Amino acid sequence: MPFSFVHLADTHLGYMQYNLPERREDFSRVFIEAVDKTIELKPSLTLISGDIFDSPRPSNVTLATAVRELRRLKDAGIKVLAVDGSHDMEPNVMTGTVLVPLHNAGLISYLPRMEQGCWEDDSCYVYGFQSFRSLREADEKLPSYLEAKPPKPKPDKFNIFMFHGAMDDPEYTPIYFKPDIRTTHMPEGFQYYAGGHVHQPLVRHFKHGMLVYPGCLETTAYTESEVEKGFYHVTVKRLDAPPLMRRIRVEKARVFRVEERNFSGKPLDRITEESSTLLRSLDADGAILILILRGMLPPGVKRSQVDVPKIRTTASRALHTIIINQMTELTMPEAVQPVKEARELKTVAYNYFSKVFEQKYPGELGERLARVAIELLDPLLSGEEGRVKSMLEEAVK
Repeated sequence: MPFSFVHLADTHLGYMQYNLPERREDFSRVFIEAVDKTIELKPSLTLISGDIFDSPRPSNVTLATAVRELRRLKDAGIKVLAVDGSHDMEPNVMTGTVLVPLHNAGLISYLPRMEQGCWEDDSCYVYGFQSFRSLREADEKLPSYLEAKPPKPKPDKFNIFMFHGAMDDPEYTPIYFKPDIRTTHMPEGFQYYAGGHVHQPLVRHFKHGMLVYPGCLETTAYTESEVEKGFYHVTVKRLDAPPLMRRIRVEKARVFRVEERNFSGKPLDRITEESSTLLRSLDADGAILILILRGMLPPGVKRSQVDVPKIRTTASRALHTIIINQMTELTMPEAVQPVKEARELKTVAYNYFSKVFEQKYPGELGERLARVAIELLDPLLSGEEGRVKSMLEEAVK
């Protein structure tokens, strides 16, 4: 029979980012929004592919939010299936994951806890296994799990495989994610591989089906600020045709404004002034502001001399402001031994001038200016003012 399901992941309930209670409330707010939208869509199932919580031991406030919202889904007749993620997986065998009491309370079906690691009805078969901390752990533990609870996709049903992890193939996982599961670990015979852990939406053909990461609902790192937040609503009408995918956006995620600027060649006071002006232009009510300072500092200036506290005070409307100072300190290289020859002095000086000029004039022009600076050494030391003047005039031309 035709049916539909919602696929979301990485809700990270309880994450108090930047130690701000407001951020913990933000993650709850977008989860509530996702539940509201899910109830409006009226799917048969909701799949949560790990990291429901940011911690394996969430606070009472966070746990109460999860229980309330999961009960709303249950009361609406929407079955919730889940696997654990890298954040809410069991810290050790004795204590177990917090998903177990939610499973025992009937609020979710935690697939690794199920007798055969699966759930099914007349329309679909859903199988899943637990999260792993590394490829090594997956290699060690997964074979025994699959032997004890072998996946058995059904030829007459829509088959869904749930997991949480980054695969060891850059075609399916961004390269900045450390892989913790192998493509060879993924069983065959499924039309839909419901992933979690990758915080950006991704849909790829995989094996004989499709691999889907819905992404996160809130920004867990400023590098995700431009990622569209939301989840997928998937409608299955026929087994011999791909399912219909619909992206559902959440609208209540906190606004992040991220800007980076190169200040190479600017004196210290200009760096402070221009950074403050830029930050003021980014300022907005309730936003998170991230300003990244890049480039080469003037010779002899330390990174600690950039007045970050003063720059930060120029934003008055934002919820939180972060200044990331990644500027490079430029110091005159020290010769290990006393300079014995002018040639050695020129080599040291050329390397220094190259760094200085290439910051402001990248490419051939910067190299040419560095050579001119070196060539001026001899006439300057010998007092040949006329030659120095002519060389400078030629350089200007």
